[in-house]
Amino acid sequence: MKRPVFLHAAATFALALSSCGKQEQPVAAKPAAPAPVAAKPAAPAPAPVAPAKPEEPKFAAAPVDINGFGSEEPAERVGEPTRGVIIIEPKDIKHSSQQHWDQYDCTSFTAKRWGRYEVRVTYTLRVASMGTQFRFAQQPLKKSLVASSQPKRVVYGTVYVEKNATYPFSLFAAATGGEPGFQIHQVAFVPAPEGPAPEQAADGSITLEAGSATTWSENMRYEPKPEKNCLGFWTSADDFAEWQFDVMKPGRFKVTVVHGCGGGNEGSEVAVKVGGQELKFTVKDTGGFQKWSDAQVGEIEIKNPGKQQLVIDPVTKAKSAVLDVHKVLLTPVS
Repeated sequence: MKRPVFLHAAATFALALSSCGKQEQPVAAKPAAPAPVAAKPAAPAPAPVAPAKPEEPKFAAAPVDINGFGSEEPAERVGEPTRGVIIIEPKDIKHSSQQHWDQYDCTSFTAKRWGRYEVRVTYTLRVASMGTQFRFAQQPLKKSLVASSQPKRVVYGTVYVEKNATYPFSLFAAATGGEPGFQIHQVAFVPAPEGPAPEQAADGSITLEAGSATTWSENMRYEPKPEKNCLGFWTSADDFAEWQFDVMKPGRFKVTVVHGCGGGNEGSEVAVKVGGQELKFTVKDTGGFQKWSDAQVGEIEIKNPGKQQLVIDPVTKAKSAVLDVHKVLLTPVS
């Protein structure tokens, strides 16, 4: 049986209405991602500070040679006496080069008096350091020298001259090669004391023995024989003796010169000098040059502790000799 066309169309129309009436469920949208929080801008890095420019070093107009600053060499004495000092100049020194050393010889050293001398050498040296040896009459003195572009004085030590005569001496130094790096400017022989430095006793007294004196002289000298033990040969009024000593207990002192004079040589005037003070006495005949007598010459005052100097200096020479001096006594005045 054929269905009517009307029914088929109605069914199709109803189906279409049913589809239209059904509401389509919306798809839930995904939640939006939170907006990113803007990061705090970083603080700007500090600008690099340029390092301070160091100051340009300042130099003296001419190079300064410290010339042994801080060395153990004794300081040069201001106003040091020159009487009796023997100077050897470069023209009197002959240089010769050996295989391993340089040698400097002198044959013209002449001493007018015997006694002890301090050896001082003034030199320049272009190498860092150098060992040397000074030899006088089989008495060796060793010294290590340091570089110095300016003349530098060093003390080698002391030598003893046995009699007034001519002596040779030599200085040996390490070889410095083809270029002469060592030069001697002067060798000086300076009078030096024979005995130990005087010391102040516990009671404050000070004894200045003849052997402890520096004899600034060309004739006068220390005579070491036990029966003499004095300053003798005082035949020139230009010669004088000096004692250097330390005072721990200053004050007023009585000065006594233990001396001798004979053979009709009395009458010379002699000064005793200490710290700007001067006492004078006239030499009397004591019965012989080694017949000791005390001359009480007065009092002096030493106001401060420390180094002191006492000088015996002839003012006049009456005849052939002034006096012999055995010792000087400084006794505290109570």
